[in-house]
Amino acid sequence: MDQFEQILLQMQDGAFAVDSRRQVVFWNRTCERLLGVPARAALGQPCFQVIRAHEASGRRYCGQRCLLANLARGGAAPKAMPLWFSAGDGVPLQLSVSVFLLPSQQRGLWHVMHVLKPAPRANGTLPVDAAAAARGDGTSGCAGERRDAPRDDGSLALTPRESEVLGLLAQGHCTTEIARRLYLSPVTVRNHVQHLTAKLGLHSQLEAVAYAYRNDLVARDSRPGAVPQPAAGRAS
Repeated sequence: MDQFEQILLQMQDGAFAVDSRRQVVFWNRTCERLLGVPARAALGQPCFQVIRAHEASGRRYCGQRCLLANLARGGAAPKAMPLWFSAGDGVPLQLSVSVFLLPSQQRGLWHVMHVLKPAPRANGTLPVDAAAAARGDGTSGCAGERRDAPRDDGSLALTPRESEVLGLLAQGHCTTEIARRLYLSPVTVRNHVQHLTAKLGLHSQLEAVAYAYRNDLVARDSRPGAVPQPAAGRAS
């Protein structure tokens, strides 16, 4: 549990999560800064009323029929996609949106974690329909209309030790605790984390934890019950 909280607290990117009812249950300080919406105004609200995202064409991306929230019941998340957001000062802001699933208190349901970071630009411009280009299907519309197939289970490429470290990481153990449990140095554990994320094509510990759960690499009786959230950014 502590590891989830440490990862979320240390994130420099914007991060918010919604539950199966499409309500915002987590909203970090970077989201407050990027979108100009304080946590107290976002938490407990329907995500489509808080997030004002649109495609390069100007078409609204978030709405009541957004299927991204349905990922709370499981499924394959779409690829990262660039979207435009209406920030608090009214200036359009281009961000890349990635989606990961993390465990919730209810069995069989997930929290849908959205991670926002500056979107890569090509010559300072966007395609006519950036979201459709990201999906690769030439269409636009409500988020989640098209779901990409799950990635191949790259965990097969991991060594037994890397798989063990990934499992402990997903259970909520910090690097120091993993080192103690496996009789390794913290530096060795950090090296294992770097190697396994590289092999799986991941970019952060949060993504590694999400990958472990999505690919059923964590024993069900070892799974934490909920995503811990900082006091300033958690729903009551």
